[in-house]
Amino acid sequence: MFEWVIRGIRFRLCFSFPAVISLTCLLGSDSVKMLIMLACCCLHEIGHIAAMLMCGCKPEGITFYGGGIRLVPCKRMNGFSQEAFILSAGCAVNFMLAFLSCVICKKLTFFAQVNLLLGGFNLLPVGYLDGGRLIDLLLAGRGARAIKIVFALLVALLAAAAVYKGRVSVSLVCVLAYMCVSIFAS
Repeated sequence: MFEWVIRGIRFRLCFSFPAVISLTCLLGSDSVKMLIMLACCCLHEIGHIAAMLMCGCKPEGITFYGGGIRLVPCKRMNGFSQEAFILSAGCAVNFMLAFLSCVICKKLTFFAQVNLLLGGFNLLPVGYLDGGRLIDLLLAGRGARAIKIVFALLVALLAAAAVYKGRVSVSLVCVLAYMCVSIFAS
């Protein structure tokens, strides 16, 4: 892992980040689409960073790893509204970019699709995603666990239905299983 500090922000680059990009390109995936997806992830995190800066704090760390980009927020957030604003900013950027792309191009572009998917995925009520953290914040812990468990059960039913119908994507089942386990582990 490479690590450096710039203006008080700790940046980390894990081996898995360039490895996943390289592996994806080697396996014949469309490199342009891969770069668009990576750019959308970066724009999502830039949305969070911009919101932090507007609120007078900066991130403590940014880690680039095989699963994406992880932002460690500042510990000096001033209350509920500021934290909710920061947590929702990434998804808001994705939805705004998707809308602008559709308006400018007059069709649903790949860029718009990726932004819609990324914004929607990050709103899922899973603990480490923006949606899970927003639910914890909004419900102050009361009832948040129940919502996450119901979501995990729905995900498990979705996976079972996919297996039953014979439309199984191994990667999708792995992601769904990981999400369920992470919900019950938190």
